Amino acid sequence: MQFTFPCKRKRCYNKNSSFAPFPSVENGEFYQGRFTGLSVEIIDPVEAKSLYDNGCYGKGSKSRGGPASGDEDETLLLGLEESCFLAYYLNILEITNLAGSSMDYQLFTETALKLNERFLENLACYIYLKSKNWVIKSGIKFGGDFLVYKQSPRLYHASFLVIVQTPCDSDYYQSKNLKGVQRVAETSDKDVLLLTVHRPKDIATTKDLQETTVTETIVRRFNYLTFVQSKQQ
Repeated sequence: MQFTFPCKRKRCYNKNSSFAPFPSVENGEFYQGRFTGLSVEIIDPVEAKSLYDNGCYGKGSKSRGGPASGDEDETLLLGLEESCFLAYYLNILEITNLAGSSMDYQLFTETALKLNERFLENLACYIYLKSKNWVIKSGIKFGGDFLVYKQSPRLYHASFLVIVQTPCDSDYYQSKNLKGVQRVAETSDKDVLLLTVHRPKDIATTKDLQETTVTETIVRRFNYLTFVQSKQQ
């Protein structure tokens, strides 16, 4: 049985629309982000629009998707993983704290780990998925870590609900819990993508993350009718 992942277009789909997977800056400049304690906030509306239009990074502070409310005080809120990716891997974002001091990689990761002890595992999976050109958004509203989209949430519904775990997580996602997540995903035409992270004990620099490996398992309920139809084609 040949595997095909769900990729459902939205009604407003425009086949002529094009989206760049990564933002860019000129002359060595940086996007400016402020770490608020929960996320990184982009205040400048031009920078906010650029980041969302090129890779769909972040979420509008007053909108479901990008900053589109029209309010002058709306900002773009970046998640921890995408902020780290933009700042320390693409080197196009400068992150400062509330006092205005610049945050380097080590300080940012230490702060992020206090908010989420699985931040480094999530970051490894975020980079892994980005290498496959997926657009990645938070999956918390579906009980997972990430949602992944083809090209843009403006054009497609999410294809996968992503769960991040480590080899030591024998009890982290028991079969009954995973079944519940799968049922939630199925109601919105998503598959569950289980990512298992094998990483070094210490990750002090961005290069250390290169020693991390990620294995993927797609959790899908067997559908006999679909199986028979695929054999008849």
